[in-house]
Amino acid sequence: MRPLRVALAGCGAVGSAFVEQVADWNRRRRGRGALEVVTVLVRDPSRRRRGIDRRSITDDVGAFLAAPAEVVVEAVGGLDPALRIARHALASGRPWVTANKAVVARHGAALATEARRVGVEIGFEAAVGAGIPVVATLRQALAHDEVVALRGILNGTTNFLLTALERGAAWDDALAEARRRGFAEADPSRDLQGLDAADKLRILAWLAFGVDPASLEVDVVPVSRAGAAGAVMRQVAEVRRDSSGIRGCVGPVEVPRDSALGRTTDEGNLIEIDTVGAGRIRLSGPGAGGRATASALLGDVVAGLGLAAGRGP
Repeated sequence: MRPLRVALAGCGAVGSAFVEQVADWNRRRRGRGALEVVTVLVRDPSRRRRGIDRRSITDDVGAFLAAPAEVVVEAVGGLDPALRIARHALASGRPWVTANKAVVARHGAALATEARRVGVEIGFEAAVGAGIPVVATLRQALAHDEVVALRGILNGTTNFLLTALERGAAWDDALAEARRRGFAEADPSRDLQGLDAADKLRILAWLAFGVDPASLEVDVVPVSRAGAAGAVMRQVAEVRRDSSGIRGCVGPVEVPRDSALGRTTDEGNLIEIDTVGAGRIRLSGPGAGGRATASALLGDVVAGLGLAAGRGP
């Protein structure tokens, strides 16, 4: 049986970790449900990339879209060409898996409608919380329950910076370390302004309350590089439903040191889900970094292609 073919857009920290994890998956499966990355879309095809046949690398979006593959994985970020890739994958009847919170927050509802129409899956676990299975929890485990509110830390970059300041580090040193460890982009402005967390909050609100993520207004207050030293500050995102509707906000909040939010440090994320039936559910784990995000991508690929992981009954 031939491996199932994967088209991968993006080969930065997340994409390269995804390639490594596909290789590990294939070793563990010993040929059963194997995957093969057959084409990789990149900005600079001249760079060598470990574990990838150079003949499969392209910077031509059209060639990438035309390559035969059973599933399309997108980890390029931004809206273009990511949205074009998503629409083409679904139009051709292929599952689409993404780590792109901007695309899901703005176009997720329409893409989900198209996916249902053609009978394929869309997977975006990696778009929120990296390796934390919050999307699966809301879509599946809590599908029967009523969600009242969600609250937590949704951006690993700002959390890493704020906890570094809390320990006495200088801002520039903390940012340099976050970049070195793959937790911060060259330009972290979307993280610090709260825009990244706001997009993730919109996705969670869509799953929890059924609201079109593009329509949810989120009040955002940026994180300041000054004034956090010594305080236990966290960038907190919250959405809740009350008598006036569904409201969302993101901003820096001083929290008790011994609280769940205060104990969430470095690149960690924490998501609290308040429900009518089950009460408060708390999920936590690494919220940034290539390996954690790639793990969520691979999980959605495995689910979308109907491959069993081989554990349990």
